[in-house]
Amino acid sequence: MASTRFSVHAVKTTPMAASTSFTEPVLGLHTAGRHRMRRRQSGRLLEGWSDPGTITLSPANAYATWEADGRSRAIVVFLQDAFMSRVILENWEVDPRSVEIVPQFLVRDPVIEAVVTQLATETRGELSSGLLYADSACEFLAHHLLQRYSTLSKVPSRPLGGLPAHRLKAVKDYIDENLGSAISLHELAGLARVGVRHFERAFRQSLGMPPHRYVLERRVSVARDLLLSCPMLRIEEIARRLGFSSSSHLSSAFARRTGCSPAAFRRKNV
Repeated sequence: MASTRFSVHAVKTTPMAASTSFTEPVLGLHTAGRHRMRRRQSGRLLEGWSDPGTITLSPANAYATWEADGRSRAIVVFLQDAFMSRVILENWEVDPRSVEIVPQFLVRDPVIEAVVTQLATETRGELSSGLLYADSACEFLAHHLLQRYSTLSKVPSRPLGGLPAHRLKAVKDYIDENLGSAISLHELAGLARVGVRHFERAFRQSLGMPPHRYVLERRVSVARDLLLSCPMLRIEEIARRLGFSSSSHLSSAFARRTGCSPAAFRRKNV
C-alpha cells in the first residue's frame, strides 16, 4: 500500500547483510524468524535478537550496515519526509529541520506493532476500512514516533472539544456527496480548518467514532437504502457506486453490521 504519506511493504525474506541509507524515515517490524542481528551506525555497533514484534527505526539519510545470522520476515514502512514535516508543523509548530529522529534497534513498542500490523492487513485487502483508515493510522503512527523517538519531548497542546456544528456539517455533507470516491483524512481536516490530528480527536468527540468508521457506516447505510429502493440494481453496481473495491468487499462490511449479506437482506425485505 502506498500514498503521498507513506508506503508499506511486506518483506518475506530479509537480507542477511546490507549497507544502505534511505532518503526518508524507515520503520521496520519483524514478524517471523529469531536471529542474531548487528547494526553499525554512526560508528556505534549494536547487537540483539530479531524476535517477532521487535522494531527498528532509522532516520532519513542515516547510513548503516546490517548483518544477521538468518533470514526473517518483516513489515517495512517508509514515511514521506514532507508528510512528517507537516505533522511536526501542525502539532508542534516548530521548524521540521530542527527535529531529529532518534534511531532505534530491536526495541519493543506494542503501539507501533499493532498499527503497523493493521496497515499490513489493509495492504493485503483483508479489511474493508480502506484508504481513510490507512491515512488515519499513519497520522497516528507519525505522531507517536515523533512524540517518543525524536528530539521533540513536549506533548503538543491542542484545544479540547468537538468540531463546531457548521464545520461538522460541511464534513458530513462532503462525505455523503463523495461516498463513491476515495476520501482522504487530509481533505476532511481541510474542510474543518484544523490539523489532521486535532480533526480526528474532535470528529471522534463529536460523533463517537473515528472518521474511517463513520464513512464505512454511511456507505453501508446507503447500500441498505439502495437494496430496498432499487431492487433491480445489481449488488456489484451498488458496491461500485459507494466506493467498495468489489461486491465481496461490500458484502463483508454489510454482514458485519447487519448480520446478513446484501443478497439475503434484499430477499428478506423486498
